[in-house]
Amino acid sequence: MLRVILLLAISSVVVTTKEAGKVVISEKPAETKIFEVTQEASCYNYFQLSLQWAPSICATRRCHEPLPTPDRWTIHGLWPTSSPPYPNYCYIRNMGCRVNFTELEEQSPALFDDLSYNWPSLYNKGSEGFWKYNYCKYGTCDPESGTAYFKKALRETKKVNELLKDVTDRGPGAFKKINTVLGVNVRYWCRNVRGGAQILEQIGVCYDRDWNMMDCPHAKMCAITAEFTDYCSA
Repeated sequence: MLRVILLLAISSVVVTTKEAGKVVISEKPAETKIFEVTQEASCYNYFQLSLQWAPSICATRRCHEPLPTPDRWTIHGLWPTSSPPYPNYCYIRNMGCRVNFTELEEQSPALFDDLSYNWPSLYNKGSEGFWKYNYCKYGTCDPESGTAYFKKALRETKKVNELLKDVTDRGPGAFKKINTVLGVNVRYWCRNVRGGAQILEQIGVCYDRDWNMMDCPHAKMCAITAEFTDYCSA
C-alpha cells in the first residue's frame, strides 16, 4: 500500500513516500503548516466540479445571508470520481485531517477572499467548515491536494461562469443551453416544488485527468420544463 504523508504550506512542502520499505523525502524549509494529513493512494478516472445555483437552493431552504448574487454559479465541491463506490476520505483516519484556515487567511488573503466569494456556505455564517469537509472528504483523494485542490476548483469555476454569463434565459427548458455553451453533457440536479414544477439547483461539470472538459458519465437530466429561479420566486 502506498502512503503519502503531506505537510503542506503556502511556501513549503514536505513529502514523504513509503513503498516496500523505501523512504524518499523531498523537503524545503517549513513555515506555518496549513494542511496536515496522511494520505492513502486512491483511484479515480475523472474530476467532477459540482456548482450550485444559490437562488434555487435558497428558494426552498433557509440560507444564511449575505447571499451570492443571482448571476453566477458557486462551488459545492470538486470530486475526484470513478465508478461507484466513489473515492472519499483518502487518509489514515486515526491520524486525522487538520486544516488551519486562519493561517491560510494570514498567509494568502487573496486566496482566502477568492474562496469566500466563489465557495460560500449557503447555510452557515462561516465557510471554513464547508471547505474543510470538502477537502478532507474529497481533496485528500487528489494527489496534488493542499492549496492546489482549491485553486483548481476556483480556476475552473471562473471559466464556467465566464462561458455561461450570457445564458440569461431561465425559463422552462432553458437549462439545456448549458450543454450547448459548454460543448459537453453535464449532470443536472433539480428539486420538485409546488405545482409539480422543477427548479435547477446544481450542475456537475466533468473533466479528464488533464483538465479537459468531457461528457459526464451517466449524466442526469431534469424534466424538460425545469427552470432556473431567482430568490423568493419558487
